Amino acid sequence: MAFFQAMQWSEGEKRMAEIMKTPPYDNPTVPTLSPQLSNHLKIAPLIAIGTLDSQGRPWTTLWGSGEKGLSQPLGGGIVGIRTPVTGKFDPVVEELVGKEATGQVTREEGKGRMVSGLTIDLETRKRVKMYGRMVAGALGSRDDEVTGHEESVAEVQLVLKIEQSLGNCPKYLNKKHIVAAASKPQLVSDSPRLPQQALNLLEKADLFFVSSAQPEQDMDTNHRGGPPGFLRVGSNDESGAVLYWPEYSGNRLWQTLGNLYDNPVAGLCVPDFDTGDMLYLTGTTEILVGKDAAAVLPRSNLCVKVKVTAARFVTQALPFRGVPGELSPYNPVVRYLASEKTAPRVEEQQLQQARLLSQTELTPTVSRFRFSLENAAAYKAGQYVTFDFSDHLDIGYSHMRDDDPQSINDDFVRTFTVSSPPGDPPIPVRNLKDDEFEITIRKVGPATGFLFQHAGESDRMRLEVGIKGFGGEFEVQYENGEETIAFIAAGVGITPVLPSLWILDLSRLHLLWTIRKDDIGLVLDTLQQHLKLAGSLSVFITNAESDDPELSRLKHTGAQVHLRRMQQSDLQSLQASRYYLCTAVSLRKQLMEWLPGEKLVFEDFNF
Repeated sequence: MAFFQAMQWSEGEKRMAEIMKTPPYDNPTVPTLSPQLSNHLKIAPLIAIGTLDSQGRPWTTLWGSGEKGLSQPLGGGIVGIRTPVTGKFDPVVEELVGKEATGQVTREEGKGRMVSGLTIDLETRKRVKMYGRMVAGALGSRDDEVTGHEESVAEVQLVLKIEQSLGNCPKYLNKKHIVAAASKPQLVSDSPRLPQQALNLLEKADLFFVSSAQPEQDMDTNHRGGPPGFLRVGSNDESGAVLYWPEYSGNRLWQTLGNLYDNPVAGLCVPDFDTGDMLYLTGTTEILVGKDAAAVLPRSNLCVKVKVTAARFVTQALPFRGVPGELSPYNPVVRYLASEKTAPRVEEQQLQQARLLSQTELTPTVSRFRFSLENAAAYKAGQYVTFDFSDHLDIGYSHMRDDDPQSINDDFVRTFTVSSPPGDPPIPVRNLKDDEFEITIRKVGPATGFLFQHAGESDRMRLEVGIKGFGGEFEVQYENGEETIAFIAAGVGITPVLPSLWILDLSRLHLLWTIRKDDIGLVLDTLQQHLKLAGSLSVFITNAESDDPELSRLKHTGAQVHLRRMQQSDLQSLQASRYYLCTAVSLRKQLMEWLPGEKLVFEDFNF
């Protein structure tokens, strides 16, 4: 870790600041035991600890018992830690105090070995980092009744001389209430290739701890949090798993990444708060920036790759469990690897400007927007257009924004399906100029809200928004003259089929559309533009009143109207060759269970 005044930047921190174009400023790290750390040691229920093994590889662990105050200051910048730990297979325990609970005190000579730590309270979202040198430690056992019955549990005692401490912000911390539990460790795997249980843990984990080091100088242990599954697995073979995580907007001190730039090795631990299982791993790292990051982890400007060189997966390792609470409002959505899903790709060109021409309100939250753009008709039915709202919405770097927490990791790039038919080949009823296109969207966030605010402006004041290009391959079409297809939509998920309705044989289309009562206006507008569609349409409406005037109008169109949710029986008589799905993930999973063995087509925009 570096200091801007009393201490010098490390070369890695300076280089990361240059790469990410962040200016130097005073570092709040305290070069001793701070009052903040001293106080938090007395009340924190968990502490993550990192150290180096004999090969110079970092390892990380998580200690605690469900009781607050597992450590305390002893005076003179020295702290003592005393807490239950897993009885076996904890690599940090082994490095610091040995494998056997003999109670024998290990004393460090000279400076003592480097130890980094992070006191953390997941209920209050408070955490404080520390770095120091080990003075002494011991591994013993004690009789414990915390878990409801007497048993012998391993206990570590550690004495550290603190040289640095720093309080961290609460971003990306997902709340958990820590309770005591029995530790009954069983080693499942001791290989850099991860077992299935470890992969299952990574798929649901919403935090991990990472340690990095400047050899013989200092160490850093910190938390990385996000939505469940944000730590992605790129590959997993005999040579070792490859993991990636996105680096979200932080305090720009670059302490972890600065260490990794200079010394590209890291030690991670991933706890399972439900089962007490723990994944320990260490490996070599690579920092990916800009296009290199986005190529691997789309929508990311900065990410870290870890090639696992050693790992342990231990079941029931932890002497505590965590009762889940509120997720951090700062968490972005999961960013999947490009190798996992086909990310929306656009034929990027020099950024063009689309001009907003009009808004047609279809429901209280859904509108159709018309734009003009040179060569706008050069898209295909079912493609999306990628907007770049950053010039209008990006206010620059902000460490914390409790008024709008999602904005700090938002690139303000959005993709919307084009809901108007393309002009090539020309469609006589297109009713658009060659340089115009339309999107039909719901008001759900800052970008869509921005569009809704700017509709209806005069020609002189019309809004212009950057366009990165068109992309996607989700065209709804027949493969032969005998085929019958089905399209199942939820809400504005209807938009991918709208451009094709002008040319499809509607007698060979089954359209099942589930909506909320407030979206009946969207259905009526679609039927007004496509009068023959009613014979192919089944609408499923939730929370509708039988005397609703719009509902009465919908019933008179000839479409089948059901005042309930879609059921499996609604699909059984369709006999379609293919099923196009454009719904929320939960409904899509249900449909996939209802349609086993059928040919399903869908496009995933969760990036």
